[in-house]
Order: sequence, then C-alpha cells, then structure tokens
Amino acid sequence: LDGEPEVASRLRVESIESPFDYGSQVYCAVPSGVPDPRDAGYLSAVIQGVTEAVRVAQGRTFVLFTSYRMLHQVADSVGRDLGRSFSILRQGDLPRDRLIELFRSSRRAVLFGTDSFWEGVDVRGEALSCVILPKLPFRVPTEPIQQARAERIEAAGGDSFADLAVPQAVLKFRQGFGRLIRHRSDRGVVLIL
Repeated sequence: LDGEPEVASRLRVESIESPFDYGSQVYCAVPSGVPDPRDAGYLSAVIQGVTEAVRVAQGRTFVLFTSYRMLHQVADSVGRDLGRSFSILRQGDLPRDRLIELFRSSRRAVLFGTDSFWEGVDVRGEALSCVILPKLPFRVPTEPIQQARAERIEAAGGDSFADLAVPQAVLKFRQGFGRLIRHRSDRGVVLIL
C-alpha cells in the first residue's frame, strides 16, 4: 500500500496453505479432440463429452456454464441421451436451494448450472464426484460494466485482457473447481472442455 504508511504498518500478510491435497484428491483433465468453441462441431463434442462423463460418474456431476443458452442446449440433449435413468436438474427449473437438495438426495443426478453454481455451493462426499467446465469462465467483454472497466484500463495504458479478463476468469475458474473438493476426504474429476 504505497503512500499509506499508516495502513501498511497495521497490515499483517500471511500465506496459508490449503488443507486439501489436490494432487491426490483431484484428477483434472482437458480431453483432446474437442474443437475450438468457435467451431461448428464444438457443441456436439461438449454434448458427447458430458454424456459420457455423466455415465462414467453415474451422475454425481455438476456441469457449470457461462451462458444459459448453452446450458439449455446441452441439458436438453444430454437428458434425451441419458433417458430417465438419471435425474436431470437444470438451473431455472426450481429454486437454487431445492436443486441442491434434490442433487444431494438423488443417486444418479446431474446438475446444469450457470453463474450462481460456480460459487457458494457445498456438496460433500460422493454425491458430487465430477465437475465439468465446458468453457473457461471469461465474462462477456461487451457487457456495459465490463466494457467500461476495460476502457478505463486501456486509457491508463494497461492491457484489459491481461489486467481484467484473465484475473476475473482465474478467480471464477477456481470457484468452479472448488465445488468438487469441500472436505479432506472428497475425491473426483474436473473436466475442462
């Protein structure tokens, strides 16, 4: 805190290690062969990847999206592919707390969510064994507030992508990743498509 010695003298900085051993608790994978999100085959590759992962995990999966449009497209297709043997829970169909309650109590559930499910959701144990992130969580650059922040950074000589978009995406990614490991005994898979 340059220029504010009074505040800096009262500030104590510490680095606290995570209580989790991510190396042994999480298998993180980026499957090869998934097209670029701008390519025509991307959506069908995501649908196929999510369907296969949900089958292998026997449900117990969160699929976290950055847009409602893609959430609905994937949830509709995966639901048709999996049939009635899995509980398909979709953000917007029920209140958030009810969806989480149903997810925890269902044996073979998959929850499709957007922004509010990337953080503040605590499902411990085997009920949640897989988290799928179809896209990295970059904010839409044309949203008015995001655009204004980017313009301010650029006007000050900064790089809005490196100084704004990447740090925001890293924080959101960590929050989404963190849905999987909520306790020292949790284990599972994170797939980044």
